Amino acid sequence: MRHSTLNIFLILLSVISLGQTFAQDTLILDEVEVYGKKAGFKKVKLYDGAFEEDENIRGYTQLDIFNGSLTDFWTSEGKECISGSLSNQDGPYLDLKWNKDQNGCDWVGMGFGWDNWAGKDISYVIDTLSIEMLVKCKEGAVKNLPWALCLEDYSGGQAWIGFMNSFIQAEAISDKWTKVKIPLSLFPFRDYDVNTTSIKQFMIQVFASGTLQIKYIKLVPFSGKLKEQVAAPKMNIRTDGDLSDWTEPFTPFGTNNSFSVAYSDSLLYFAVKVQDESPRQNGQTEGNLWNGDAIEIAFSTNASADPKRKFLLLSDQHIGINCGTDSYLWNWKLNQVIKEGKVAFQSTPEGYQLECQIPLRLFRNFVPAKGMKTGLEVVVDKGNKSGRQLQEKWNSKSQEGFNSNPSLWGTLEYH
Repeated sequence: MRHSTLNIFLILLSVISLGQTFAQDTLILDEVEVYGKKAGFKKVKLYDGAFEEDENIRGYTQLDIFNGSLTDFWTSEGKECISGSLSNQDGPYLDLKWNKDQNGCDWVGMGFGWDNWAGKDISYVIDTLSIEMLVKCKEGAVKNLPWALCLEDYSGGQAWIGFMNSFIQAEAISDKWTKVKIPLSLFPFRDYDVNTTSIKQFMIQVFASGTLQIKYIKLVPFSGKLKEQVAAPKMNIRTDGDLSDWTEPFTPFGTNNSFSVAYSDSLLYFAVKVQDESPRQNGQTEGNLWNGDAIEIAFSTNASADPKRKFLLLSDQHIGINCGTDSYLWNWKLNQVIKEGKVAFQSTPEGYQLECQIPLRLFRNFVPAKGMKTGLEVVVDKGNKSGRQLQEKWNSKSQEGFNSNPSLWGTLEYH
């Protein structure tokens, strides 16, 4: 394309030169159109050194998904199911209302074609951009949205993710403008063969009912981390319930819980502190230990495994600790007690603490080494005589399915 444009430009110059008879004619160009990679045409001043350039991030310029115009916006049929209108009060903003529970409201949602429905090549910015939305409620506050989000390509390939409360950059979406950020890298493009060089639109499927005001939707630099991270030092631990020999700071999560990980040449160690008003109540047996006070640890023993995979490999592990008075270590993968392991407890004013050790030889071809990174999730099950009452997870927070979906795990780095 650029060679053809240049040839035409040179031919035009030749025609201009042949058609003129004035001596020393000068063709004065005030500005020319310069084609930039993935950025369209930009106006560049030739003489004063200044130039105007479209706003871009790493050369990507198609940043505004919605910014006060409904040109590229659509909703599914049925105004009783969903409606979106532009309001200029404190605006402009998109005034959205939906009710999926109405009769006849099957698929309910909306889409934004943005940039006049041009194909968008996001392949080189997936790991560096987020979709940012500025939203608010008409009244009250919500801590989550019953939405599913999608990026669709021009061949019909679709990558969907569920809305998560961690996207909300505040405690809740209130009647004040609140930012919502969705990292592009969370969309499962590879799983569904989505062509990220030709994205057609951003779609939202809605469920239940609700109202929301949207000031803008745009792509912004991603800042933050997709996964929690923790380090495991190499050291020898005496597994007796006394955590004084743990030198690394404990990592907090949930309601005043915390944990730490370490390893030696032959053992993998875990230590957990739990806040629990009714500690160590678990009368379950074998794999049912989750239905009471328990610890669950999911981790990978394969540093080469794709951290975004949504299926278990043979190298993935799921270990449980029954924290009742008849405690034991359980291997869900093998469906048996880990007889070679050891666990020890101590009571604390807040609840209890424990440490356990598991022989590395139980995991085939697993030799931790400095710099190695693998997946990890740590979960506290809190219960009473009636069973589990609460589950608190380190990385996956409110998302379900950590026991079968390694993409929900955080990162463990061996030091």
